[in-house]
Amino acid sequence: MARLLAVDPQCPAPAVLAEALAVLRCGGVVAYPTDTVYGLAVDAMRPDAIARLYTVKGRPESKALPVIIGALPQLAAVVATVPAMAERLMAAFWPGPLTLLLPPHPRVPAALLGDSDRIGVRWPASTISQQLAVGLGGAITASSANRSGAPAALTAADVLAQLAPAVDLVLDAGAVTSPVVSTILDVTVEPPCVYRPGKIAQHALEAVLGYHVAQKKVDTSS
Repeated sequence: MARLLAVDPQCPAPAVLAEALAVLRCGGVVAYPTDTVYGLAVDAMRPDAIARLYTVKGRPESKALPVIIGALPQLAAVVATVPAMAERLMAAFWPGPLTLLLPPHPRVPAALLGDSDRIGVRWPASTISQQLAVGLGGAITASSANRSGAPAALTAADVLAQLAPAVDLVLDAGAVTSPVVSTILDVTVEPPCVYRPGKIAQHALEAVLGYHVAQKKVDTSS
């Protein structure tokens, strides 16, 4: 059965953070609040934990899993290169609800990428998200805490209704303040391409870059 722990997402108690990190280090699955909807965290460098996450969500293994970093220096461990336009977007919107598709670092497990040749990376504004990644010493997954194709979880109760007892630990921070997901932008192409509309509007991206951003219709179910 999934354990449930209350957490202040901006000032998590050390004991709660330690318990969540212990679960992640053992290859477990933690549901946690991000700065958008609830997400599912596993150690993004453990193929066994990644495989378990696909099973928990019922997600096709062909679909890549996005990751969260806790601090900008962690980016170098998961991506191979950072285009200049990506640096401008990071300066404007990170930490925040913008996921960038970037070339993956060779050490990233293939299981994380599915059929893709890119990795989705975000540095969120949520303190608990940041501290989980920093405490683990590397990226965590950021897939939404729901069965694949089902509505995103906006509360811990939503997580339990969809995923209990498959997850090991649920960090309950109450209802999310906004149900809008992060914007996903592919910066491996020119012009960059919006793969999923979200909190960061297209016109805001274009204002930073100074040129048009394309849109691509893809399956964005999480």
